[in-house]
Amino acid sequence: MESSDSVCLVSIASLWEASIKIGLGKLKLPYDIGRDLPRILEENGFKVIPIEIEDIASVQNLEPVHRDPFDRIQVAQARRRGLSVVSRDPVFEAYHLQRIW
Repeated sequence: MESSDSVCLVSIASLWEASIKIGLGKLKLPYDIGRDLPRILEENGFKVIPIEIEDIASVQNLEPVHRDPFDRIQVAQARRRGLSVVSRDPVFEAYHLQRIW
């Protein structure tokens, strides 16, 4: 991620899930997600991956490894784009994705 050759992407699904957790009081951030996050992402060179119809359609063909809809859409996005996933959750390895961290 620190390499100048790296392209750092973040799924809109991750941001959506974070917003839900903030609203439920399960996640606290030192900044306002709506006001500050776009600037923080841009300053750190992150690009947001939107959810495309092809991503949604490919979810239906995923192995029934995990039921979390946010994880499943991220798996679909990573597979379609040939990406690794940065996560502490080993469930991504069950989908045969390279997991970093």
